[in-house]
Amino acid sequence: MKRFEYKCVWIFGLGEKTSRVLNEYGRDGWELVCVVGAWHYLKRQL
Repeated sequence: MKRFEYKCVWIFGLGEKTSRVLNEYGRDGWELVCVVGAWHYLKRQL
């Protein structure tokens, strides 16, 4: 059975800043699941 860890991150910025922050999380294995306003919800498999 797969298990996941979840994280909710506030990223306030447009374009390049958001891309930079999300790329950093992506390198750590996080996958973007949903965006609501400036809240970004991520998950990664344990």
